[in-house]
Amino acid sequence: MKFNHNRLKAERVARGLTVQEMGEVLGVAKGTYSKKENGKLPIDVDEFSLITNKFGIEREDIVIFFTLNVSEMATNDEIYV
Repeated sequence: MKFNHNRLKAERVARGLTVQEMGEVLGVAKGTYSKKENGKLPIDVDEFSLITNKFGIEREDIVIFFTLNVSEMATNDEIYV
């Protein structure tokens, strides 16, 4: 699974939150949050928890932030039942 940074940004924008506000949620500078949101710095589990709480996303719905890495071959195979 891969973390989807684009989804993180989309969720923030959809909620009308600024990079500054999210930095305050994590207790980091605006620039630091921006780097985390863009994948230049890692987001740890505690930070991810703070972010999803701010967004109001339930635990069972956090999968929206992850994409499954499927091989090219697997996506081209047809399944016969």
